Amino acid sequence: MARPRTRRSVAIIALALSLAGVVSIPAPASAAFSQPLSISPAGYDSFEQQQAYDRQGDALFVWVRESHDYPHPRYVQFKSRSYNGRWGTTTTLSPAGQAPHSPQVAVDDDGDAIVTWRAYNGVDNSIYARRISKSGTLGPLITVSAGGMQAHGTNVAIDSDGDAVVTWSERHDTGAVFPMMRRYSSSGSLSPAVVLATTPTAAEPPAVAYDREGDAVLAWANDNVVQARTLSADGTISELTTVSAPLSPIDRHFAAKVTVDRDGDALVTWRHWSDQGQSTQIWGRWVARDGTVGNVRQLTPALHTDVVNYSIAGDLDGDMMLTWDLFSTGYLYAASISPTQTVGQPVLLSAWGRLHSVRLDDDGDGIVVWQGKGLNNSVGSVEARRVTRSGTFGTTEVIVGIGVDPTAAVTPDGRAAVAWERRFQVDLQIQVSVDPYFVTTQGIRS
Repeated sequence: MARPRTRRSVAIIALALSLAGVVSIPAPASAAFSQPLSISPAGYDSFEQQQAYDRQGDALFVWVRESHDYPHPRYVQFKSRSYNGRWGTTTTLSPAGQAPHSPQVAVDDDGDAIVTWRAYNGVDNSIYARRISKSGTLGPLITVSAGGMQAHGTNVAIDSDGDAVVTWSERHDTGAVFPMMRRYSSSGSLSPAVVLATTPTAAEPPAVAYDREGDAVLAWANDNVVQARTLSADGTISELTTVSAPLSPIDRHFAAKVTVDRDGDALVTWRHWSDQGQSTQIWGRWVARDGTVGNVRQLTPALHTDVVNYSIAGDLDGDMMLTWDLFSTGYLYAASISPTQTVGQPVLLSAWGRLHSVRLDDDGDGIVVWQGKGLNNSVGSVEARRVTRSGTFGTTEVIVGIGVDPTAAVTPDGRAAVAWERRFQVDLQIQVSVDPYFVTTQGIRS
């Protein structure tokens, strides 16, 4: 049973527009980001960056670095940034002989981190993990997935004390693909790998999120269903739950995500493709900490039938922000979701916004970052709008006129770090801009 909480309603102050019930809202004062800084080493191509903050405001950035020279060896690297702006040295995490992809990073309250990635080692595609202490000391390289199997994708989450869950999907010789998880304790011990579901047999890597008590929720799309299980702090795994509604068996589900509040109440979301309507929209279902499952809800408007990407984030009280873009127009929208499961009216954030993400702090302040069309014929630009806990969006900020694939993280008090890729004459580099401001209930100030 969840303990009592004080809930805040997230109000959208609306001015009517003519775009399918879209609203616009007054903007808080804007605050400039720092000048872009290249953090990856020169002389290489670097990409697939991710970043995370601890509760003191120290950040960790990870990426893949690839040599220009044949056979183009790759490594996973990281760099830290302290709360007061001091950068650490660039450090390599992965060994020689791998071809790593898609690193993921999670940081606990004290700044100890875990990084996971998928890599081909010459025989198998496997999942690897490595711990990094707050001081930068590297733990041993861990092979998380079993040999002889082909692993695909990975996700990682960490609780406040440093216990982590690593997930992936695993292809067997039969062609079946199963959702997998493994616990990785703060002491460095690994629990046995767990097959989360055996049917259907086309699972994506499970999403996973922790509450503040160390309990986790895992969810994944598995062909024509979305499934979920909970994991308690003591390692107990719940029975398998089908989260999606019993619809047509030829409907499909993709990209499941989990958003959890401080007490373990979760919203599972996914992209739902309808064969009958030939449409793609965002659906969701609430899963309470005690296992109670709510009704399946369509979270995006009925007229938005071609959703491409979506992102969702929540604060500790259960207030959430959902963003999505449309294939046909490139329009980027956002909608608030209250702890009482009320979905707000959609807000048009940009007339062109791809590869977007939303991040919120403990109290619901945050930022939406996306790739714009680009300025002066560039491939793309990196743009952002801030959001306060009352649901008010700031004006659009162009963080940089040349950049693609932006990612973002926020501190517990709302300070943001945005990273992206930028092609220079020879190198593809990771650049970062750090928000020196934070958000208050009165607006945005330094």
